[in-house]
This record gives sequence, structure tokens and C-alpha cells, in this order.
Amino acid sequence: MSSENHDDNDTCKFGHVFALYNENEREHSSAAKKALKDIREGKLTSYSELDERDLSLGDLFGAPVRKLKGKGGSQGTAYGTILSAPDKYEDDLGYLSKRVTESIFVSPQSQLHDEFIQRKQQAEQRVNQTLANFSDILETKHMLEHDIRKLRSRAEAFNSRDETVLKGDFVQLVDGAGAGGQGGDEQALRFLRDNNIYPTIVSDFMELESVDDLKKAEDREDDEDGALSNLPRNEKAILRKKYVMYEKWKDLYGSEVNRRLNELKSQLQNIERSIENTKNWLEPYVRDVVMINELGDNQSHMTNYFEWKGYAAMIRQLEFICYKPMVKDEGQLYPASNEDPTHYRVMFITGFHVILANSDQPNQPGGGNTGVVGWHPAVVCKHVFENLFQPKLDMAESLVEEMMDDYVGEFKPKKGQEYRLKREEKDMSVRVFREKIEEKIDEHVPIEFSSKIRRIEDGLDEPESVKTDYSKEHFEAMNNILDIEPEKTDDAEEMYKGLDKKLKEFTGKTDKYKIPEGKAINDMMSEFRFEYYFDYKLGLGMHTMK
Repeated sequence: MSSENHDDNDTCKFGHVFALYNENEREHSSAAKKALKDIREGKLTSYSELDERDLSLGDLFGAPVRKLKGKGGSQGTAYGTILSAPDKYEDDLGYLSKRVTESIFVSPQSQLHDEFIQRKQQAEQRVNQTLANFSDILETKHMLEHDIRKLRSRAEAFNSRDETVLKGDFVQLVDGAGAGGQGGDEQALRFLRDNNIYPTIVSDFMELESVDDLKKAEDREDDEDGALSNLPRNEKAILRKKYVMYEKWKDLYGSEVNRRLNELKSQLQNIERSIENTKNWLEPYVRDVVMINELGDNQSHMTNYFEWKGYAAMIRQLEFICYKPMVKDEGQLYPASNEDPTHYRVMFITGFHVILANSDQPNQPGGGNTGVVGWHPAVVCKHVFENLFQPKLDMAESLVEEMMDDYVGEFKPKKGQEYRLKREEKDMSVRVFREKIEEKIDEHVPIEFSSKIRRIEDGLDEPESVKTDYSKEHFEAMNNILDIEPEKTDDAEEMYKGLDKKLKEFTGKTDKYKIPEGKAINDMMSEFRFEYYFDYKLGLGMHTMK
């Protein structure tokens, strides 16, 4: 691989990479500049932390390095200008491309607003109407699953000829169905036992293997007394009658149990198919609820793109992340094939599709369609990509799925299950666990912390929320007591600083993430210009000089 002299580690010793093209010209806010500095120094290491600062990925990129405006008389031309940008990036340059934001905002003053709001309300109404029936379907599903579990145990007992289980079922469910209570069946085995008429009759029945066990030697072919031949005559008569009933029940019920089990499984399959079909049917309506009249993360440059005339009837905002895994070799970045990437080229593409209002009738569309595309390139180390970009990709992919889960009542437990299993392995109650945390951090832990533990174990809260709600010491004590290894994060303290950093750079002892200042992003811009941008513009029928 590489002959470079660098430390073989998995941490950016010289600072995390988030390289932007001509960064000083990107019009960053002071908060975005601070965030970029903290990312590079390892002080901001997650997308959630970025969100807590009320910043988006678009804020980190600043103004686009290139923007292109496409106009047309129809919506398709302007919208197509936006959609073709990430597609062509993927086709021409081999990047992976994913849409991470799509939202529609309709001006309240426009006629289109009423149409979209009505569409959103209809979507919400359809969802709510469907869910009213959906809860009944789910209840039926749970009842079927319960019946199948019970019947499966019966079927297994019949198939394996487990007489102990079958006799127990007969005594409990068949013969004893009317036993006990006022008006109970006085001939039931359980009634006779519970009322001390024949105290051992149930155990005697369980021991009975055939009616021959009730006979004396003279009535048996082997000339030996049966195991229960010494019982009183009245009890033997009852046992003989019950055993004959038991044999008939086995023949009748046993011949039907597997058929009935298959019927229940078929019903469950139909119910599950109905649930899945309902989800699929609901999805487009849920998407409408999510998307309509919501503005996306980054509108900071939107007003720069348009000459407003009257009111905008509709703004559709789209954001795409195009990315390519790279690996460092001899100071250069090359596409990673079968190797683990050290860096990523990221092209963040923004698109705004605007339908302008008619200048003569400002409350109606008709003033033209405009689609504006902006390109925001960056080269980042793998840690920045995994901590900031991958969560955004995952969130975009699961947004509608999560809303669907909320609507249809599916619950996906979080990481807390590991905490519950570890606690149970150590045979600790929640109270004892809380007391051990108290001992560990040597300070009082309020009883409310037990509720926090249960919420984590139930999957309602993330374990990391303890750091916010209590302290980092509480969280570390929990992990330490349960022997849970915390997820590895890039610690700023592991980075080289000051003179140590300068000396290592001077002697050429860098890590595998250190890249030459400006070179990697300039190479990416050359790729963008000469292998994509000119051809993209010409493909849209536009002349280009830059």
C-alpha cells in the first residue's frame, strides 16, 4: 500500500478533516465558523450536537461554489434541472447519491395554498380513519398469536404423545371446565379432589395408563394386580369413565388440532398481509403530512436566487448528499475499492424549485417556473462522515418509516435492552443498581434515577441521555458497573497540539488522515468542473464559459 511515514492509528492525530473550497468566500455565519473549528478539533462529534446548535449541514458548507438557474414554461423543465444534477453526478463520477430533504412550502396568499392544505388535511384524515380500524386488526393479530402459542403446545404434545401434558390439559380444560364454584360439575376430577371426596383422584388419573390398571389379577391377562386396583370401587368407576372420555377426546381433538393450528396460521398470515398492505397504502399520505408546508433546513441563500415578483406560489426545496469513499496513498486520495476509506469526497447539492405568482393576479400561479441548483463540495475524514453525514443519510431514509411506526404502533426498543440483560446477569434489582451507582460516584443519587433506568431498559430513552439529565459521571458509572464498553468516540485529547504537532509535521511523521492543505479539495473541484459541470450545462442546452 503506502510507503509514507505515518502512525498506524484510527484517530485524526492532526485534527479532523473538513476541507472546503475557498472557505473564506463561502459566507459562513459566526456559529457555522465556530462549528467547523470544533469539528476539526474533535469538540463537535455528532449530528445531534450540530442540531442542538440550531445548525444544519447546509450551514457548514455556506454558499455554493457554483449555482445554475433553469427556467421553463412548465414545472417539469425547472424541476428536472434539479433532479438531473445528483443523477448525473452518480452516473458520470461514480458517486453514491441520496436525497436527504424534500419539503414544499406554499405561500398563504396564493390559491395553490388552499389546494395543498386541503391535500394535507385529506391525508391526515385518511390516516386517522384507517388507524381507527387498524387498532382492531392489531388486536386480532395479538389474539391469534396467543391462540397459536397455546394450540402449538397442544399439537406438540399430541405429536410427541406426551401423556402427562395431555392428561393435564384434559383435567384442566375439558373435564374441569365446569368444576368449582356454585353449580359446578360435581363429577369433575378437580371438584372431587378440591372437596376432599377423593383427595388423590387427580394424581391417580395422571398415573393411569389404561383401564387395566384398575383391575385385579383375575381380570387381567398377565395375572397381576393393576397399579391402581386397590382403590375404592366408586373411585375406580369414576376413573374408568374419565379415562374412556379421555381416550375419545384424544382421538377427536387430536385429529383436529393440527388442522386448526394451520387454520389459525393462515388467518394470522392474512392479518399480517392486511397490516402490510395498510402500511403501504398509508405511506404516500404520511409523506404528504411530512412534506407539505414545511421548509427545509437551509433557506439562507434562497432569496439570492430569485427576483421576487408578487408572491411566490410554491417553493419546493430538495437536498442531496453525493459521496465517494477515498483512501490516502502517497499523499494522494484515490477511490477506495476493497479498502477501508480514510476520507470521503462529499458533494452537497441543494435545489430550489419556485413557482412564481402571476404579476397581474398575485394570488394565483402563472409567473413562471424556476429551478436553481447549488453545488457545495467538501473533503472529509471518515470520522466526520460517519458522525455527521451518515446520521443525516440514515435519518432521511427512516423519516417516513419512523412516522409509520408511530402511526401503526410498532415499537422498536433502543440500546437499553443490553443494559437490562447485563443488570439481570449480575442479579441486581433496579434499586440495588441505583445504590451501586451512588457508591461509585460517591454522591447521593435520587430515587427518580430508578425511573430513568427503567425508561432506558424499556427502550424509551437512550442511555446517553443520562449525561444530559444527570451527569457524565452517572453514565460512566452505569457502564462500569455493568461492564459495558462505551461506544468509541474521537477524543480531542488524543490529537497532537502546538509544538508537538509542528515537529511531527516537519519530520514527516503524520497519520493516515493528514492531507496536504487545499490539494484534496482542489482535485475534487477539477473533477467537478472538467468531468461534470460543463457537460451538465451543455446537456441542458445552456452555453458555458466557466
